[in-house]
Amino acid sequence: MSNVKSIIESRITELSQSNLTLRNENEALIKKQDQQIDEIFNEFLNVLDTFARAEEIIHERELDKDENAKMAINRLLNAKKKLLNVFEKYNVKQIDFPDNVAIDELCAVTDVEPDTYRKTGEIISIEKQGYTRQDHLLRPAE
Repeated sequence: MSNVKSIIESRITELSQSNLTLRNENEALIKKQDQQIDEIFNEFLNVLDTFARAEEIIHERELDKDENAKMAINRLLNAKKKLLNVFEKYNVKQIDFPDNVAIDELCAVTDVEPDTYRKTGEIISIEKQGYTRQDHLLRPAE
């Protein structure tokens, strides 16, 4: 009888170790998949940046003054709207800075201008918008 008990205990230990190994492997796969999804969304953010730069150029050069050009531009910007809808669906959000003050974990400061009239850490401009996905940093603001 003691031999059977020993065999059962040994088998339970083996199954517990196997279960733990499988759980760890599963967590690692989920983490890797999540990182791959983040990489895909970062590529989409590059596309969004391209739209933003194109819109700036259009407005700077006043290319949106002509009615036909304005209609064509709006049709092209529908792709941007669809991209923003995908972001919303998958909980990708633009980072907001309350009181216009930098949050170290959410931004990369690219330049500092001393100004006695500004608060320490006050944001002068954002060159590249930052984003989160499911409450973790996807891309820091610059």
